[in-house]
Amino acid sequence: MKGSKALILIFLTGCAVGPNYETPQITLSSSFYESHEKESVDEGELKRWWTSFNDPLLDVLVHEALSQNLDLKVAIEKINEVRSLYQIEAAELYPKIDLTAEQRRTRISQNLFDSTFLGPPLQSFYKVGFDASWEVDIFGKRRRAKESAYYEYEGEVNSARDVYITLLSEIAATYIEIRGAQHKIALSKRDIYIQKELLSLTEARFVAGLDSEISPQDIQVNLEESQAILPALETSYRQSIHRLAVLLGKPPDSLHGDFEEQRPIPISNTPIPIGLPSDLLRRRPDIRRAERTLAAATANVGEAISDLFPRFSLLGSFGFESNRKNNWLKASSRTWSFGPNIDWPIIYFGRIRANIRAQNAKQQQALLTYEQTILTSLEDVENSLVAYYKEDERVHRYEKQVEASRRKYELTRDKYLSGLVPFSDLLNADSALVFAENNLANSTESLSTNLVALYKSLGGEW
Repeated sequence: MKGSKALILIFLTGCAVGPNYETPQITLSSSFYESHEKESVDEGELKRWWTSFNDPLLDVLVHEALSQNLDLKVAIEKINEVRSLYQIEAAELYPKIDLTAEQRRTRISQNLFDSTFLGPPLQSFYKVGFDASWEVDIFGKRRRAKESAYYEYEGEVNSARDVYITLLSEIAATYIEIRGAQHKIALSKRDIYIQKELLSLTEARFVAGLDSEISPQDIQVNLEESQAILPALETSYRQSIHRLAVLLGKPPDSLHGDFEEQRPIPISNTPIPIGLPSDLLRRRPDIRRAERTLAAATANVGEAISDLFPRFSLLGSFGFESNRKNNWLKASSRTWSFGPNIDWPIIYFGRIRANIRAQNAKQQQALLTYEQTILTSLEDVENSLVAYYKEDERVHRYEKQVEASRRKYELTRDKYLSGLVPFSDLLNADSALVFAENNLANSTESLSTNLVALYKSLGGEW
């Protein structure tokens, strides 16, 4: 008796053919080559990495984007779609029961058969009942399909996470570009003002016969060049605002009022929780998506292999059939059927085995893609690290340049007030200070943008 129960249990549950998925073991370095961080930092700080810039408006924009960005909403709807597809595959493991009802009025041709057995020419048919079927998943075809659908669902979740992290990075980088453009526009206007003052001074000296005409023309050339730079800066500034508005799910012209006030370029002095290369396997959504794609491809191999084996189903029906309404639902009108069904492909001229080879090839492709994604991620982090740290060095150099230029300007101003140097020397010193400040602004913007890229390469918030 116990043996028969065990046999029935095996028949009902069966075993899933094909390989069982195991996460590949990847050997990675113990640290990043370009990492300068020596202290241990809580990785939880990555959860809200953008707050390290200490900019309240940036925090507000990030929260608006998370609730209004249309790309993120599309990604969430894709998750809902794939989740529903998984639920469909999961439901295939259970019986299907259909309620059927039919009423039909037909006329039988009297010229087809010369027999009274067929009855009168006009006949009615009434039917109501249930049809049921259940494919007993002995060799795991349905279970492998369910596994594959679930892995695809998890992969889509990580695709949405990738959209999420990319959105945060674009918001922060675009905001930094806007603040950088504001600062460079202000410096450009100041430089234009200096060039105009120099031009007025040299023209006056030329009229007075104290200087040649060449000096005003040289300054005029510099002035026109400075004025030509300003429209390009204003174009970049407005386009960045338009881009930010679209990221927030708003019309492009809706944010100009929010940036009427000039603010400094946001910078961060918070230690970066870089962690280990192995941490990327759980942080980066593209790696996790590639790994889930590999898992789905492995399950598809098992599903293809199961086509070599027979498929067992249980079929049944129960209902009432009659040709008269008055006895339609009586006991004498009952009809039922029950029994097993076997479907076993025998001659398919190599189609099944060719499909198995194709699925094996797809699995190998997914494995190679997974490994390539890891290498690309490591490259992304190393490049972001070196870009950030080297730009940090440039910022310090430019800060010293600005400090020296400012000191020179102050000394020149003191000499001018004492009558020891002409006004042109003061304007030249001021122009050199503007040039140095512009270099510092460009480098500071690049430093903050590189930091955003670094946070994105590390996987951002997970």
